[in-house]
Amino acid sequence: MGAVWVGVLGELEVRGPDGERVEVGGPMVRTLLVRLAVDAGRIVTTDRLIADLWPESAPAEPGAALQSLVARLRRAIGRATIGSHPTGYRLEVPPVEVDLRQFERAIAEGRPREALELWRGCPLADVGDAEFARAPIARLEELRATAVEARIDADIAARRDVIAEVEELAAAQPLREGLHARLMRALTAKGRQADALAVYDRVRKLLAEQLGVDPGPELREAHLQALRTTSTRSNLPARLTSFVGRDLELEQVTRALAAARLVTLTGTGGAGKTRLAIEAAERLLTEFPDGVWLIDLAPTTDVAAAIREALNTADHPRDYLATRNSLLVLDNCEHVIDAAADFAAGLLARCPRLKILATSREPLSITGETLCPLRPLADNQAVTLFTDRARAVSPDFRPDESTVDICRALDGLPLAIELAAARTRSLTPAQLVERLGDRIGLLDKGTRAAPQRHRTLRAVIDWSWDLLDDAERTLLSRLSVFAGGATLEAIERVTDGTLDQLTSLVDKSLVVATEERYRLLETIREYAASKLDGDETRQRHTEYYTELVERAEPLLRGPEQATWLARLTAERANLDLAMSPRMFTARLWLWLLLAQLQDPLRWAETIDTDEARLLRAPTEEMLDRLALEDGPATLALVVVRSGDNTARLSGIAKRLGESVDPWRRAAGELLHGYVASEISDGRVATAEHHFTRAATAFRELGDQVGLSYALMFLSISLASRGENEAALKSVSEALALGVHMPTLLQVQSAQLQARTGDIAGARRLLERAERSAPEDDPVSLTRIRNALAELARLGGRLDEALEWHQAALAVDHPDAPNQFLAHARTNYALTLAALGDREEAGRQHEIAVELAMRTKDAPARALVLEAQADWYESGGDQEQAAALRARAAELRG
Repeated sequence: MGAVWVGVLGELEVRGPDGERVEVGGPMVRTLLVRLAVDAGRIVTTDRLIADLWPESAPAEPGAALQSLVARLRRAIGRATIGSHPTGYRLEVPPVEVDLRQFERAIAEGRPREALELWRGCPLADVGDAEFARAPIARLEELRATAVEARIDADIAARRDVIAEVEELAAAQPLREGLHARLMRALTAKGRQADALAVYDRVRKLLAEQLGVDPGPELREAHLQALRTTSTRSNLPARLTSFVGRDLELEQVTRALAAARLVTLTGTGGAGKTRLAIEAAERLLTEFPDGVWLIDLAPTTDVAAAIREALNTADHPRDYLATRNSLLVLDNCEHVIDAAADFAAGLLARCPRLKILATSREPLSITGETLCPLRPLADNQAVTLFTDRARAVSPDFRPDESTVDICRALDGLPLAIELAAARTRSLTPAQLVERLGDRIGLLDKGTRAAPQRHRTLRAVIDWSWDLLDDAERTLLSRLSVFAGGATLEAIERVTDGTLDQLTSLVDKSLVVATEERYRLLETIREYAASKLDGDETRQRHTEYYTELVERAEPLLRGPEQATWLARLTAERANLDLAMSPRMFTARLWLWLLLAQLQDPLRWAETIDTDEARLLRAPTEEMLDRLALEDGPATLALVVVRSGDNTARLSGIAKRLGESVDPWRRAAGELLHGYVASEISDGRVATAEHHFTRAATAFRELGDQVGLSYALMFLSISLASRGENEAALKSVSEALALGVHMPTLLQVQSAQLQARTGDIAGARRLLERAERSAPEDDPVSLTRIRNALAELARLGGRLDEALEWHQAALAVDHPDAPNQFLAHARTNYALTLAALGDREEAGRQHEIAVELAMRTKDAPARALVLEAQADWYESGGDQEQAAALRARAAELRG
């Protein structure tokens, strides 16, 4: 048996061996569990328990009352968890683990951060007023204070900025000397010795006035440290705004400077290089007693003169710095890159104690340089920055989904985010999103305190554009025709650019290189598109991607299928951008393989080809015209617009099955099985026979998508007959292929896992699927949430199930298939019935049946009819229930 986890460092929380939350009902039962948890692993006598549980008036038979509570507690968390002994009871450790013990153990082993992560609120919150809880609460609070101090010590040693936090803690506990000593050390580490000495004087007076004592050893040691530390010389500017979102990068830079003498922060304009460099330099003030100097190279072309001015010396910098332990921050090196590189190399060669932190849109490219590329902010960091800056101009600002959209549209660039946040004085986030199609024009006003090149988004990119040569400018403008990036092959074919030119743009932080692709940030792409002349490059883009899909189309039905699917999936945005009549026809089979069945219908409204006209035509007319063809494009059209005409589909399946081509025969078996499963006259066994043959044929051909389809349909058919183990084996093989319909297969696998008893595994699979579901795929997201709701209902967690149902219903999915919607409504009805809302449950069953009957999906229709039969039976209508079950049995065959 796994461990049962009991949490008392906050409100009582219990989790079973599977990690699921366990509800412990009744205030007295909860009090008993908390009391036993305080002394987990030790016997608590019966008399002690009675006195603690009923301190004022015990029941008439206290022993029996206690036994009853113990029995109820055992039923809730397991019999083996509570041990009985002649003198009392004990919470057994193991099989129980208590967060209080984990907390104490982490502190004893020097892991304060882990200990504090266990703290969820007031300890023993459920029994805070009880007499027996007072001493343990006081002890735990003191332990927590000790852990906080130990964690602060570790943060100060790691040079993290903890001043604000420690100031708040010290103000709340003015007589706790340890906190004031840590505040003094933190201030000293940041070069604020005067502030540290002021803290000492204030606390010394407070101790004398209130307690009549002198400062203790810890406070005196911090005082001596502040006195001994020589103030570091520096010209670093004072902060005007908070530092947000680059904590990991800050750690990276300080580690790099500990190991190397030249570290260069690279990144596109507006990425926050200067601010990060200043923060890192400030953190390292005490490491360089001879000075930390910021030199802004943007307004100058004379690097030596700029350094002399910052150092306030008439000597040559290499003479002045020859023996000094100093740090130079060379900011904005890109426009004097050669001079900055030469000068830095000379200084480092002659000044052995000197270190240099440079910022540049491209590397200095000299020996000994360590690069720290600065990437765009992650969503959560970007939203935090936007919120912080927005509240500076609109104090009541609250972030929402539009805030996330803004930050993504601005590529997570700090400068762009700050410029957008300033706009919240006059625009809501939703209004900002609407205007971001012209982000460069929108973000045209910045703070007057910023350098001219950083006051607008256009100015930032102008600075980089002006530093390019003509060939680089031409390539950058042509790269704007690509959507979502491109491969080197595509770039060379479409733009005539060279690898050297592309590499130069990467080095200058204008192009992002990721594995085998190159892309522009959308902000850069919009700017570059405004510089592109004529339509020739766009025409070459369309021609290249059309030829790519035409070349790939026959290869998508053989051993190279997975390779080409991956390649074309990565190019989806470019394929959409290059849409043309030829592209539409060539892409039909790809859409089918990727289960993107709504895309051809959408594009058919604007494309004029025979295939597009067929998709727009009535189903009967379409099937009449397809009766003479049996190619892959025909099969794609059939699946997209098959409707309920199973007779016509049978004819197409028969013709495919008679082909001499092995792939067509395999497709015929698959379509035969699909038709048999849709017909309502008991052909389930026939369907399974065809699906099995199709799977064998596709496996031999190396067509993994065809195999995935066959295995999925076979699994559905087996599950409809209750063959859950065989169905799970089939869908697991399809899921392992990893090439098609991952969400649908994950949901199907999870449902079958649950039916075969692996509830925990099913839930883990679904929760992973929910986190990774594509945002532009509402059907998949809804399918996952419905499955999570069903799982919660089967586990008795009805409130959770209802929440998942409501979350699923909130998703807009107008193109979802009816059998899918019917299944969702049926599950919703079952949850409502379990919650006692019989009337609403009946209404949902009616909706489910109506949706199911619009399809020819026999298993789906059978499922909803059986569920409705259960509802009628629970209401006493046996006759109607029997009729519905008979109809369902007929459908199942």
